Amino acid sequence: MRAPQALRYLIGPFELIHDQAGPGLLRLTRLGLVGLWIVKLVLDPLGRLAELPRELFIPTGILALFPPHLLDLLLTEPGLLTLWTISLLALIACLMPRGFPLTSTIAAILLTIYSSLIRSFGPAVHTDIVLLLAMYVLALFSWADVLTARGNRRTAAERRTWSSFPLVTIVALLCLSYFLVGINRTVVGGARIFTGDTMEGWTVDASMRAYYFNTNIGWHIPEWPVVVLLLRLGLPVITIFEITAPLCLASSHYRWIFIPTMLSFHLLSLVLMNIFFFDDMFLYLLLIDWSRKYPVLAARTSRAVQRAPLEASSATPAP
Repeated sequence: MRAPQALRYLIGPFELIHDQAGPGLLRLTRLGLVGLWIVKLVLDPLGRLAELPRELFIPTGILALFPPHLLDLLLTEPGLLTLWTISLLALIACLMPRGFPLTSTIAAILLTIYSSLIRSFGPAVHTDIVLLLAMYVLALFSWADVLTARGNRRTAAERRTWSSFPLVTIVALLCLSYFLVGINRTVVGGARIFTGDTMEGWTVDASMRAYYFNTNIGWHIPEWPVVVLLLRLGLPVITIFEITAPLCLASSHYRWIFIPTMLSFHLLSLVLMNIFFFDDMFLYLLLIDWSRKYPVLAARTSRAVQRAPLEASSATPAP
């Protein structure tokens, strides 16, 4: 098989993911994203940040806009528990079908404060950035749905197929996050980042930090030459997959190569570097075009719209 043919088979036919998604799949996505945020908050002892030295706190993100007296109030244990409680209540309210545009907007703002607060006490991480942006996507598209419905700007058929837009946007943000990470690593690091001891240095440094998941394995990496070799060979491969992540938007063949490869990378990051990208791994569920596999999750009009031209042509009387 010639190279172009192999590449064509690898990519496969181009079909936009979730272009047939219906309201049922969107509701399941909302439930999953909100549920994941609820679990993250329930498991997070946010009030313990009040025990940390104030010198470690560097206002990050939206917190840089807060006045000092409000930050002083927020960084107390009652202030942190209040933020935790109202964020949790806002997320629970998002589970209700009514008022989702308002409750999701409030939840997205509170989660932005929460995420900025976590990052203000340590190095910036990007493990839940896409998950946070996904909440904004759900809120914005729900407002757009309300506004256009009031103006009667869309037909009933268009309203049923509207569900694909937020789903495609979330997948696009997930792919864009990988693309930007891969491009930044390549442009900033250059060739030396792929030829030197960068990967084992990252592994040792990350494994010696205090995270929720400490395996105490990564700092032994320099003692294992075979593992060092695999890490050095794996970094350019993973970078290529990151840069080509946008192909997942339209290539079903590529998605089924991308998913197991990147899942393996994230699991190795957990074992060797104590970094768990659970948020991105959860969003991999949206890399599966469920509406094509299960018609009950597809827009009801998708097949009717495809049959309409055929029925119209057959109904036209012959000359």
